[in-house]
Amino acid sequence: MSNPAFLIDGFTEKLVLEKICPNTKINRINCNGHSVSICALAKRICSLIRLLNNRYYPIFVIIDREDREESSANIIEDLENEIQKAGIKDDVRIGVCDRMIENWTLADWDSFKHNTGIDESTIKPIHFEGTQGKNQIKKYYPNYQETTDGVEFFLKANPAIMIENSDSFKIFISKTKDINCFWLNNLFNKLE
Repeated sequence: MSNPAFLIDGFTEKLVLEKICPNTKINRINCNGHSVSICALAKRICSLIRLLNNRYYPIFVIIDREDREESSANIIEDLENEIQKAGIKDDVRIGVCDRMIENWTLADWDSFKHNTGIDESTIKPIHFEGTQGKNQIKKYYPNYQETTDGVEFFLKANPAIMIENSDSFKIFISKTKDINCFWLNNLFNKLE
């Protein structure tokens, strides 16, 4: 049986995970941004993994791509290589939001429209992956607050639709099938 831990970027991710996978270990990395090198990020992640002392399986890392030029897939590969070079043997599974967690939320555009009361006649839906998700949300919902609205919008989004519309979400979710989390279990039951 799995006993997962999450190493995550920010407060929004932490609050979301506390709702969807309660009673799991969640630590903030406190080291990300477009100016933070992959090596520095990997070093911080490795330190946090060592502090977990082999008590958690698997360890999920969720970070934002931010303004980095590299693709989410390349960042995952680079982080995996750096973590492996550091001698970490734990089962580490990495997800990189393309560009931020708000992009995953916007992948279910219909849910976002419904929950914000956006007038559909004035909106031209676009593909949000790789855009500045927070800025996109603020265009339509100017008073957006990450730790309240962001959590609520994410939790109301349909993960099956998010998978269809966000490659970075799909990659991450594919790595979570063996953990016991009611939100994910419900998702996989819907996909079968």
